[in-house]
Amino acid sequence: MIWFDTHSHIQSGEFRNDFPDMLMRARAAGVTRILLPGSNEPDSRIACRLAVDDPMLYAAVGVHPHDAKTWDEGLADRFAKLVRTTNDKALKIGRDRCVVAYGEIGLDFYRDLSPRKVQRTVFRKQLELAHKLELPVIVHMREATEATLDMLREAYKDGLFSKDHPAGVVHCYSGSAETVPYLLKLGFMIGFDGPITYKNARKPMDALAAVPIDSLVLETDAPYLTPHPYRGKRNEPSYLPFIGEKAAEILKMDVKDVATQTTANALRLFRIER
Repeated sequence: MIWFDTHSHIQSGEFRNDFPDMLMRARAAGVTRILLPGSNEPDSRIACRLAVDDPMLYAAVGVHPHDAKTWDEGLADRFAKLVRTTNDKALKIGRDRCVVAYGEIGLDFYRDLSPRKVQRTVFRKQLELAHKLELPVIVHMREATEATLDMLREAYKDGLFSKDHPAGVVHCYSGSAETVPYLLKLGFMIGFDGPITYKNARKPMDALAAVPIDSLVLETDAPYLTPHPYRGKRNEPSYLPFIGEKAAEILKMDVKDVATQTTANALRLFRIER
């Protein structure tokens, strides 16, 4: 089986001591592609550098809502240049573009590490930049469902999302099953991770069951949200099959079919040639 981990922060310091071994374990588990989302400018630059160096890795650039307060007016131009130069480097060494998304961006009203007004302003600026760069967006939405939906609807109305490709993905989905159709209508896929494997985690299980299989992607969000049976340890991409197995159980599907379909969905989402 072949898997695509669509959201994994393996550029973080937690993998500094065993990065090559971690990638080897991922390959052994059938995880052949990993998307590294950016949380801020330095983090995005590391993700891009790693993606150029390894053909199983892809990158996204962006400013997480926690770091929205670090946004400055020159950052849009620097991100645009980073995307262009990174993809040019990839093409020169014979691989396809490796910066394939913009994010992770959005709203987090749970921790409120940046003022909410700043989060909203920076989210909108980045939705506009993603449109300019022709990249799908990776959306972080925590305790901010209505506010996020309002901003995504406004972006949709303003023509910021492609009609020919998925608009993006709402990653680490923690919303309700009832919200899923609204996101699908806006052109979004939905990403699920470790919490669907937790005992009594009814809400994410019900939400996953409401997602059509052609709009579902899977992720680890490593090093966070480690799935059962490794909960409590550092998460890593090699654990993605545990999430896939639980998704197959919830959807009453063969796990091979879940692997095949979610990988195809990820390739379509990020516009990656097979």
